[in-house]
Amino acid sequence: MAEQSNPGVKALVTGAVLGLAAAGLAGYTYMDKAVEPETNISASKGGDSLTAEAELVKESLKRDRTVADVAPEGAKVNGQPRLAPLFFSTELWQITLDNEKKNTVVDIYDPAAPSIHGDIPNTWFIANNISEALGRSDGAVLDSDEDGFTNAEEFIAKTCPSAANSYPDLVQASSGSTPKLEVVKVDVARATIVVDNMFGMSASIPATANIRIFNKHTDMTPAWKGDVKPGGTFDLPGQKQGRFTVVRFDKAEFPSFSGMSKENVVIVRDNVTASPNKEFRIRAGSKTAAGSKDYGTPNEKGYRLSDTSVTLRVTAGSAVGKREGTVTVQPYAGFVIPGGKADGSELKAVLESIDASGSVNIRLDGAESPVNVPKATGKK
Repeated sequence: MAEQSNPGVKALVTGAVLGLAAAGLAGYTYMDKAVEPETNISASKGGDSLTAEAELVKESLKRDRTVADVAPEGAKVNGQPRLAPLFFSTELWQITLDNEKKNTVVDIYDPAAPSIHGDIPNTWFIANNISEALGRSDGAVLDSDEDGFTNAEEFIAKTCPSAANSYPDLVQASSGSTPKLEVVKVDVARATIVVDNMFGMSASIPATANIRIFNKHTDMTPAWKGDVKPGGTFDLPGQKQGRFTVVRFDKAEFPSFSGMSKENVVIVRDNVTASPNKEFRIRAGSKTAAGSKDYGTPNEKGYRLSDTSVTLRVTAGSAVGKREGTVTVQPYAGFVIPGGKADGSELKAVLESIDASGSVNIRLDGAESPVNVPKATGKK
């Protein structure tokens, strides 16, 4: 059967096509330049109402065009200006620039548009799937992936702010960077090492030293005592690692009633500490001050030892909250920061000093300047 045409259908289709074309042309004309809608409506039945509606549309178009006019210079798509009305587009945002103190409409998809969060481009938030942070006042300092690093820190390090396994080194040698470590506590174990009198002629060298160790500087009951020869080792009570070695016996001058006199001393080396003062001397004999309850003061007998250790805790990265996320180290000693590097490997450092405030200074392996690690401010 041959197809039969339907003039009514054709007319309807033709009218619809022409209507859509006219609407499209009107839309294009609006996007290209401001238009003034005609309101040629007679005051017949319902005419007053339609006239009022037309006036509202006219005013609305004027407002939209005003908004589009303040879109940032360079905001383009395929080389054409983006002039979409503000309330039709989720891509045009109104912000206040600090340096201008006025509202500005920016296209968040335009790389040339002003940045909402300082030096971080708006498109960086979108490309890294954290566009929700773009609309927050704390978007730059927000930790979107909860890995311990702010979005701003990840932007500087060129890591992904939406992936918890992508983060910078926990401690960076550059000044101004905040280390992802904190000082949990500083322990100081005090002890005094005393050597009994070593008798003999002034030219003689003793064969052994009778050593006594007191747990505190004022404790008069020895916690350990024994005879140690040169080359022999001894430990603080509770330690079993051959920490101290008697290097040799020697003589040194000390003030006396007749001026200066030579006395026997013992040279001891601390095998554990990384301090440059690994060797120290102990003046042999009993306390010189009558009635004194203290060993180890200048020119007194004995040697005061303050055994300090620092416990550090990781605050970012894969080791947070785990047992291996803490490390205890002595001053001048080398240690490794677990998961310290961006790839999860260990980061080597040396504990250089302890500040009076309780913070410490560490130096990364190969770095020129130390980095200060703050004291923990509260429980975690």
